[in-house]
Amino acid sequence: MIKRARVTLLVIVSMFTTVLLAACGPSADTPVAATTAAASTTSAAAATTAAATGTTAAAGATTAAAAGTGGADIRIGLMGPFTGPSSSFGTAIERGAKLALDDINAAGGINGRKIALIQRDDKATPAEGITIIKDLIDKEKVLALFGTANTAVGTGQAPIVNQSKVPWLIPVTTGTKITEEPGDPSYIFRLSMVDRYQTKFVTEYALSKYKKVALIHDDTGYGTLGKDDVLARFKERNITPVLVQSYKANGTSDDMKPLINQLKDAAPDAVINWGLGTAGGNIKKAMKELNSDFPVLGSWGLSQPELHNVGGGAESGTIVAQTFASDTTVPKQAEFVARYKSKYQTESMDFPSGVAQSYDLMRILGEALKQPGAADDRDKLRAALESFGTFDGIIKKYEKPWATTPHEAFNDKDFFFSIWKDGKLVRYNP
Repeated sequence: MIKRARVTLLVIVSMFTTVLLAACGPSADTPVAATTAAASTTSAAAATTAAATGTTAAAGATTAAAAGTGGADIRIGLMGPFTGPSSSFGTAIERGAKLALDDINAAGGINGRKIALIQRDDKATPAEGITIIKDLIDKEKVLALFGTANTAVGTGQAPIVNQSKVPWLIPVTTGTKITEEPGDPSYIFRLSMVDRYQTKFVTEYALSKYKKVALIHDDTGYGTLGKDDVLARFKERNITPVLVQSYKANGTSDDMKPLINQLKDAAPDAVINWGLGTAGGNIKKAMKELNSDFPVLGSWGLSQPELHNVGGGAESGTIVAQTFASDTTVPKQAEFVARYKSKYQTESMDFPSGVAQSYDLMRILGEALKQPGAADDRDKLRAALESFGTFDGIIKKYEKPWATTPHEAFNDKDFFFSIWKDGKLVRYNP
């Protein structure tokens, strides 16, 4: 009798233990199939918690972050030549963008979230430009791209951008073909001079003032594509340049002397130079050393401080197309220049158009990101940029800047000339 009671008690204890173990979850010996329901419940709870606390990780083709106020930073890839011969362009991009971010984040950010810049140096090298853009898109999973200065770099990046469907905002590079890269729809948006209009502006002025004009250009993609655009403007006027000649972008002043002798033989009244600051400075030095000076007009590439640093004063009189001048008397713009000088502890704003364009473009990006879903989805951001309305920027008031394609925020009506004088660029009124 006692034995039967003990057996009954053991059975009851065994049944109770089984129920208790089941309630506490599977043991190490429980088959995987038996744990599926429990695991699904746990995963759903974890996912719910992650969403509630705003800790969802970035994944896939878009930056997935917590909705509403607060949450993960919005990752934007910042590209440019931050070292090397075009570093003044990169500095302008970086500083203009960061001045804008100061204002965006001080005003509460993007619906409570901040923009984080993931910076990469393309070193003004096309191959490096392709490497960094793939890294930013595929590895860093940035929501959008901002930057690039050199046309040769940008033309290599453009196909990757449209194929990857990543919004790209360009504040400096000017090559016409970049925004013409096939894409339906296009993900490329520029707030910068574009050579299609810049060449028109420079060439029309030159041909209205001088009878015989020569065209020289560097041997990079920037100079070559710019040369093609300039020649198209000459053709429209049924005028032929007295000389069309390329030069090495990395040439010294001695390397430029054969070019100067060619100019002497052609005897132009003026020279259009489609190139950058360092080479432009060496060309002016060679002119001075050969006692053969010509009026020189050029693209905004000749507004680089390297023109003066290399030219050593020989650059004086060079006329350059611009969208913004640091000697402005417009109160809002003058305040911006003063703020720049104070923040970066400098007496000058090197490459002022690049700084102001980067600032305006980053501010517009900030406004677009506030649209529903735009801070987390590349396609929604692209649509927000294309339908963007009005923004009162440093350079001008923008009205539907990208309502048509190619997406260009400027045309030749937005340009003016500056001239190099006593080592500084000052506004020029011809």
